[in-house]
Amino acid sequence: MKFNLRKFGLVLGPVLFFLILFMPTPDGMSDAAKGVFAISVWMIVWWITEAIPIYATALLPMGLIPILGILPLKEIAAEYMHPIIVLLLGMFMIALAIEKSGLHKKIAFELISVFGYSPKKIVWGFMITTALISTVVMSTTVVLILLPITGVILAALSKTNYVTTKFKVIFMLSIAYSSSIGSVATLIGAPPNLLYAATVMEMFAHKVTFAEWSMLGVPLSVSMLVLCGLYMTTQIGKSNFETTSEIKRTLLLEKSKIGKITMEQKTVLAVLLGVMVLMFTMPLWQPENSFITNSVIAILGGISLFVLPKTRSESLMNWAGIERLPYGLLFLLGGGFALSLAFVDSGLANWIAHALAFVGDYPFELVILVLVAMIMFLTNVKSNTATAAIFIPIVGTMAMLNNWTPLPVLFAITVATSFAFLLPMGTPPNALIYEKAQIPIKAMVKHGMVLNMMAIGLITTFTILVSSKILI
Repeated sequence: MKFNLRKFGLVLGPVLFFLILFMPTPDGMSDAAKGVFAISVWMIVWWITEAIPIYATALLPMGLIPILGILPLKEIAAEYMHPIIVLLLGMFMIALAIEKSGLHKKIAFELISVFGYSPKKIVWGFMITTALISTVVMSTTVVLILLPITGVILAALSKTNYVTTKFKVIFMLSIAYSSSIGSVATLIGAPPNLLYAATVMEMFAHKVTFAEWSMLGVPLSVSMLVLCGLYMTTQIGKSNFETTSEIKRTLLLEKSKIGKITMEQKTVLAVLLGVMVLMFTMPLWQPENSFITNSVIAILGGISLFVLPKTRSESLMNWAGIERLPYGLLFLLGGGFALSLAFVDSGLANWIAHALAFVGDYPFELVILVLVAMIMFLTNVKSNTATAAIFIPIVGTMAMLNNWTPLPVLFAITVATSFAFLLPMGTPPNALIYEKAQIPIKAMVKHGMVLNMMAIGLITTFTILVSSKILI
């Protein structure tokens, strides 16, 4: 009889939940904290085994936390419409408008043409293009948008007899990795970034601005992209002049089919740029004691798509288009926020942090290295959002207990969750490329291990030398 991991996980999750509830409560841990731990174990088991859709698992806190008397539903449900989810909702609307208008293809082909047409330059071009778009559009969406374009490129390359399994693997993995790398450049690039902002506000009453995040996120993202690109392109064989010429002719033909930029694309681009400019410059114009936030700007930008005209009788976006929003991802993020709130409110984060207090005896540099490595490898076996939701409040409490400056440490582990390159379940782009492009696990592990080692060294060095001097 074939072993069914999903059915096993379906039973194991609730069984462990009840076992933990009925076990003696450890010294110093409250009953509420034990309840949150039991819920977390149940959710982790279901997330790892995919016993039910991961988005449905993220709804468990709304039912279980009130039942155990930890927090009322009103407080838990509010986390599923957290201001950061509103921010994401607005940006998703803009992303859908970009896709609907065809602007993404225009941007991709224009950017790729800048880098040249040899196979190595195409990989570089796609990596940079993917990373750039991932700074303002969720990395999952970017990969979904670019997958059809990669099909065009691979089809063109097949005519030159250049496409090998090895090239396809490198090409597709480069897109997955660069989308995750690009997502750390801005606050809205990845769910863990938003979890960081929410937790920092909740625990330390510090408002993370768009500019503050990007001041550190951009140089770290660029550095990792360069390392990743150099490594991945060394895995590609050399090409001759004829190969490059054939690729160029084919891509130019595909580009000519797109035509000139339309008024619809110009308007969508104006909305995107307007929202980004307002977010970046908000500290310069925001009135004192104002309730205006990045979330307000993003949702108004999304709503404007229903007002601005595409034609005389049609607006840029209609409700049918919005129905394609990835609500599951919003539920996943809401579940992360709810779990994070319960970790802090129940005292579980404080209890775990005290249990790990011994790490304060070790040098700060070693602590950063161990935390980054641990978080990065844990993320490879469950979603980066779940890892961030669980560990950001724990490490935040550890920072307070050990008198570390908390923001640099939290920034480091947040970025580490997005640099999980080893397995498909680590990040949504990894999972998409694995599923859609049929990339062998062996190849992902081989290249992902090298890049994970690079990322651990880079994040640790960056935290010690840069972010610890800026985030104080």
